[in-house]
Formats: sequence, structure tokens, C-alpha cells
Amino acid sequence: MMKLNTVIMTAITVACLGMSTAFADVYMTGKEVAALVVGNTIEGQYRECTIGRKDFSEFFDEDGTVRGRERECRMTGNWTTYGGSWKVEDGKFCVYLGSDRTSGCFDYQVDEDGTLRRFNEEGAMDLMFKIYDGNPNNL
Repeated sequence: MMKLNTVIMTAITVACLGMSTAFADVYMTGKEVAALVVGNTIEGQYRECTIGRKDFSEFFDEDGTVRGRERECRMTGNWTTYGGSWKVEDGKFCVYLGSDRTSGCFDYQVDEDGTLRRFNEEGAMDLMFKIYDGNPNNL
């Protein structure tokens, strides 16, 4: 947990240094997001649990692969697994999961509690992630 706390504090410090006096949204660079999640596991939490939304966990390996598991939103039961890839592209952190899963390059912010927030193209926060050290789910 100490490693993750250090990375989070570094990301917050970097984000604060880049803030403008106009209070514009300041997003992390793709490299900052990668430093936070690569080698770790994220757990997704959608703001709304609508049709097609699923609970999920994803491990971001240093080799550029993503290994995930998912199940129906806020349900108990078996998890299904999936895979994909990640990379930093044009200054953003990008995730490609294939199939019907949301993929692409997004903007991110991290708060003082270590919650990573993803923003869509319109600038609306659409997904929050908890970050866990390493690969606790053996994905």
C-alpha cells in the first residue's frame, strides 16, 4: 500500500502544479495514469447501474496487457474473464478491450482518497475506480 500511496501523492502533486487560475479541469497525462495503474488492479464503479453495465476488475500488466473479470452490475455470482491491452497514446491513457466493452483514450483525475475518475469526451465523469496494489484477484 505504501508504493500506491506514494504514486497517488505524486499524481496529486503533479496535477496541482498544473492547475490554472481559471479553475479549468486538469487531467492527468497518460504517463501519470500508467504510473498509477500499471502493475496494479482497478475495480470499476459506474455512477449508475443501467442495462449493460457490469461490475469489473482489471489488472494492468507491464507488458501492455489487461486481464479482467466482470459480472452483472451489483449482483453476486460467477465472474467471466476477458482480456485487452493498454498504451499511452497522444498523451492519454488508452484501453482496448474489444467486443462490446468501452475502449479508447480517456481523461482521468485522481482525488486525495486515491479514487481514479474517468471522463468521457464531453468532460462528464462516467466511471470511478478503486486501485489495489498488485494483482489480488490473480487475474
